[in-house]
Amino acid sequence: MGGQHQVLNQKKVAVIVLLTLVLSMTFSVLNPTLALTNEDQKQKAETLLKILDNDNKSIVLAFSKLDAQNITVPNAETKYNEGLEHAEEAFTLMNEENFSEASIEAVEAMQKFEDTLKILENASPVEPTETEVTAEEAINLKANITRAIEHVRRLENLTAKAATAGYDTLAIEKRLTEVKQHLENAARELATMNLEGAAEELLIAKTLLDELKQPFDRLTNLVKASNTEKYLEEAEIRVSETKANITLSATLTPEIKKDAITALNNSETNLANARDSIENNNVDEAIGELEEAKKWEEESNRAITSVAATPTSVAPTTESFTRAETTVSK
Repeated sequence: MGGQHQVLNQKKVAVIVLLTLVLSMTFSVLNPTLALTNEDQKQKAETLLKILDNDNKSIVLAFSKLDAQNITVPNAETKYNEGLEHAEEAFTLMNEENFSEASIEAVEAMQKFEDTLKILENASPVEPTETEVTAEEAINLKANITRAIEHVRRLENLTAKAATAGYDTLAIEKRLTEVKQHLENAARELATMNLEGAAEELLIAKTLLDELKQPFDRLTNLVKASNTEKYLEEAEIRVSETKANITLSATLTPEIKKDAITALNNSETNLANARDSIENNNVDEAIGELEEAKKWEEESNRAITSVAATPTSVAPTTESFTRAETTVSK
């Protein structure tokens, strides 16, 4: 058993050295804007590896404390070795500039390290040490910061699309820049194990994000209303033109014309209801009416194309009566 401990401890030390060497070559401070640039994946991987380094050191200290009490935890050692394998793979991928895969492996390693810490806590005959508590707090902070960063990136994508569509997003963009600055600060503080500083910066970022909820809700509703209005206008034109084409058709029987136009009349009723809903700022209700209107258009098309079932008839193509359809963005 002593030989196994010696091998394990040697491996722990080797990994710490490996972490230090690799991170000294690859880690750099996050870009202040955390913008979506070509360096984004690299920065993310570097941050994760730095946090992974701190996680590893904390677990090694926990193992050392148990070793001093002659306590062995085989399950923890197994989980830890699994984590080391992912960590080593992350560093290899990082050096190969495969930053996306390196991040995935780093996250896997962190999860194994977290599992290791939980096993050690359960195996310890005493209350968790300050080091163990600190390590768990660091892991939780890391996860919360990562989630916040991903959330900000999604908001940035939505903002960029809205700006491209012509909406005023300057105030939101300015606030997102402030949020990213605080998240960068939190990541930097965590990398130096200043947990109090990291938690404070994260709290500020979350508070600013909460303040952005209403502006984003308004922006989302504006975009949805605009898309709905655009679809409604196109549908009104399409149905009107289709009715005219059916009326003038020389190939459709009176019965088929009647069925097709009746369906389109129903569609127009739904379209009128949708316009009333939009004017009353009830976009969701308008979308429901548009969906019903589309079903009646499809019913009209089926009536027209049923002519093809009669061998002696010359059935007009659907393109003769409909234009390209669009979908309602919800």
